[in-house]
Amino acid sequence: MEKVAKPELSAAQLARPLRVADLAELMATIAPTIGEFVERATAPLRARILELEKGGIRYEGTWQAAREYRRGMMATYSGGLFHCNADSTRDKPGTSTAWTLAVKSGGR
Repeated sequence: MEKVAKPELSAAQLARPLRVADLAELMATIAPTIGEFVERATAPLRARILELEKGGIRYEGTWQAAREYRRGMMATYSGGLFHCNADSTRDKPGTSTAWTLAVKSGGR
């Protein structure tokens, strides 16, 4: 975090009680610094929220061994619908933690 130059205050100024009349000037002085801090602190969270919200369910059809699947993709395999939990996988659905069964096939 970058340092902001602080105005030098005299001992008399520091000893003086804060008056209600001083609050508007104090707030106007510190508001930009607080705003910059909040902006920097929340930037990674806002980026993560955008990443999460652009996802959604993406149905990719029947699972194919030659295809690479990424987190959030859905594929059918052996009658069931599976959700990909891994950043990247070629594993067969139901054989690893890369997939979660979302909808089980009905009995025939």
